[in-house]
Amino acid sequence: MGEQLRCAPPHTLQVHVTRRCNLRCLHCYSSSGPEARGEMSLDLLRSALDDASELGYGVVAVSGGEPLLYRPLSDLLAHARRRGLATAVTTNGMLLDRHRLEPLKGVLAFVAVSLDGAPAAHDRMRARPGAFAAMAERLPELRASGIPFGILFTLTNENAEDLAWAADFAVANGAVALQVHPLSLTGRAAEIDLAPPDAALAIRAAQLAAEARDRHGGRLRIVVDYVPWLRVPTDGPAPARAGGGNKRLFADLVSSLAIEADGTVIPIGHGFARDHALGNLSSARLSALADRWIATGAHERFRELVRRVATAAAAPAAPPLINWADAMRRASVAEYVLSPAVD
Repeated sequence: MGEQLRCAPPHTLQVHVTRRCNLRCLHCYSSSGPEARGEMSLDLLRSALDDASELGYGVVAVSGGEPLLYRPLSDLLAHARRRGLATAVTTNGMLLDRHRLEPLKGVLAFVAVSLDGAPAAHDRMRARPGAFAAMAERLPELRASGIPFGILFTLTNENAEDLAWAADFAVANGAVALQVHPLSLTGRAAEIDLAPPDAALAIRAAQLAAEARDRHGGRLRIVVDYVPWLRVPTDGPAPARAGGGNKRLFADLVSSLAIEADGTVIPIGHGFARDHALGNLSSARLSALADRWIATGAHERFRELVRRVATAAAAPAAPPLINWADAMRRASVAEYVLSPAVD
């Protein structure tokens, strides 16, 4: 599965409910598949959502694996809505039948359907002949459900020219958004013979996205997941204690927080160094993990990482576009220093 489609406010809790999936995609960031096991307890996730809403998160973005294989998905989303959280699900789209969609009405605000290029390219990346056709056959049912949806396009060095086609496909099938997310070499994706898109390809993708937006007269919202470094982003204020007087400051410090399928809580998302983890939900509630992360000074290490990557990215010789989440991930695992040769 790709990263989450961001058509919502920025403070997001990513929840990877399961590693089980009906596909074994070549670029899967979580190494999910039919043989994978491990999923999150609904009770643990409910308490995590309670705490996340208090810590300042406004969106819960559910992925996997394939989240439609998580039996209590509708219960989880309903609880999120009761806590005032917006809800989104990322799916490969092949299981979006009426039986699965009906319980999601009223509790799911947005569906992101993954796409890896034109049909042949999609099937290659999904390692399943007919995967594109199976997904496309489900889109009328999704459209009929009334749940807004978008297309999540994974950009690689091989499919950039499919972007115009992807935008046309999205509009023709009733999607309201297209997000272009560059390939990130985490999980199983680290095993494939593909390099992350370079700066030239990022610029080409932005051009194609702008042309598609104009061609469709603004009917399709298009997001390209690169940051142009016109301004260096700042990290948020450091809370004295996550559970103290102003709990919302924690989400200002870590705007994207991820719960992996084994219960580990990490900043940013899959592949981020476990040295920066808050801990595991099996040992303590999310609020307690956040408190301890602050109390032990781990948040200062994270803030320093943000400063280091932002400073390198704003240097005169740095690329004009950067995949911020991926740069942070690489910095977290390898003391990565951004250079023009990388992006």
